[in-house]
Amino acid sequence: MKKSRIALLVLIILFIIIQFIPSGIPENKAEDENSISNSNLITGPVLDQLRTSCFDCHSNQVNFPWYAKIAPSSWLLADHIKEGRGHLNFSEWENYSKREKTGLLEDIRDEVESGKMPLKSYLLMHRNARLNPDKISSLSRWTAEAAEKIME
Repeated sequence: MKKSRIALLVLIILFIIIQFIPSGIPENKAEDENSISNSNLITGPVLDQLRTSCFDCHSNQVNFPWYAKIAPSSWLLADHIKEGRGHLNFSEWENYSKREKTGLLEDIRDEVESGKMPLKSYLLMHRNARLNPDKISSLSRWTAEAAEKIME
């Protein structure tokens, strides 16, 4: 019994100590002219779906959950956001070339249709980000239409 109390105390102390290790979570930035939301490629419902299902990892506008400041979950969030932005950042959309944009739109379609995005781990805490068949179809249609506009 005494060993279990010591072990619990050690775990509590370690938990407190790790709270002082920086998480590396990137800061939110205001939306500017480079954002896809200011593009002529997107409509309200599709933009709303991207904001709900994609922006937390793929933009500079993140709705941080309550656990974002608690280690070790903050470290995982920071990693997911950095990795997501590394692949696609909707806040930097206008900085991509036409070729990059069309490639990204194809990637979006592939990831959404295959069910790889949004991540299952993200959906555990963000049920409203789940994409039903209608939303998947809408996003897929949008990617094709947007790619066509870009190539005009």
